Amino acid sequence: MSLDNFSNNLFSVTVNGRTISDWGETPTPVTDEPIDQKSTLRRGQSKRAIRLDRQTPGRRVTLNLNPGSPDSAYISGLMNSNANIIYTSTQIGTLEADIGTEGVIVNDGPKGRGGDTITDDQYIIEFNNWKGTKGGT
Repeated sequence: MSLDNFSNNLFSVTVNGRTISDWGETPTPVTDEPIDQKSTLRRGQSKRAIRLDRQTPGRRVTLNLNPGSPDSAYISGLMNSNANIIYTSTQIGTLEADIGTEGVIVNDGPKGRGGDTITDDQYIIEFNNWKGTKGGT
């Protein structure tokens, strides 16, 4: 029996070749999720059904970065220039890995300033092509 290690120091993210590491306070600063269903089941009124598989269901990545950080300024610059995005992430302790290509920064998140606290700088990136692994080896 082994113990998987998901520690922050064993997690690596790159965006267009730059290592991103100045994470904000959001408990999970990096998330990814499907954009579209991988498969659709179309059921008729009889006993037949049809399976429709999407070749590229796409993936959405959300990054929460420390406001005012060089990493946030870099991602903001990519967003403002409409750059195409290539993304990688690796959880070294479990050998999970992801790569997203044909990506665009579709939006940023809400910005809260002033008062007793501030919000993270949030960026939402969507990818047409995604290869990922879960569960390690």
